[in-house]
Amino acid sequence: MKQRRYYLMGTVGAGKSTLRKHLARQLPAASIYPEWPEPMARRVGHAMDTLDIQDAESVQSWIFTQLGRKNALVSADPAQLLIIDRSPLDTFAFYPPQLWQQRARQLLDLPAPSAGELIFVHGNPATMHARMDSSRGYTVNTLAAQQSAFELLLDWLQHYCGYTARRINTDGLNPSQIAQRAQEIIAERNYQELDIAAAIQQITAQFPQS
Repeated sequence: MKQRRYYLMGTVGAGKSTLRKHLARQLPAASIYPEWPEPMARRVGHAMDTLDIQDAESVQSWIFTQLGRKNALVSADPAQLLIIDRSPLDTFAFYPPQLWQQRARQLLDLPAPSAGELIFVHGNPATMHARMDSSRGYTVNTLAAQQSAFELLLDWLQHYCGYTARRINTDGLNPSQIAQRAQEIIAERNYQELDIAAAIQQITAQFPQS
């Protein structure tokens, strides 16, 4: 049986971590990866526009270190089924598009990510904001902009890589229903993975900088 890897994508507050925990209970044979291999460093998880330059640089450095470690762990995992909270591509949604080529080059310096199927978890930004810790500095507009950045990225992947991510719209669904939808996707036979490393390489050459 071919190894299958599923990356859960989405904005902060979209429900990825809750979904991952539900899937861990329902799919005990799967390898489940949290967002980061190590406990979050100071200020990680806060809105980037609320950080000063020093904190932003520290957070960015920590995130890329963690992405590299997670890539290595996933690549070495022999399990038949892997569920991974956040893909390396999620990084782009936290920066303006004019920085995407630069971020892509940074990602290419890390251990190469494994290919996998992308599941985009999305919903109403106002609903996401209502259940978030206000101290993290996110606003409804921040979350809406972040979700739009994901849409831009997925449109780019479809146009340039011919890849269509799977989607779960969480509006009106409770966590169990969201997990059920994810399980239905995982149970389907038409597993379609994206070569994430190749997509990142393509962004360095083709993504518009303005």
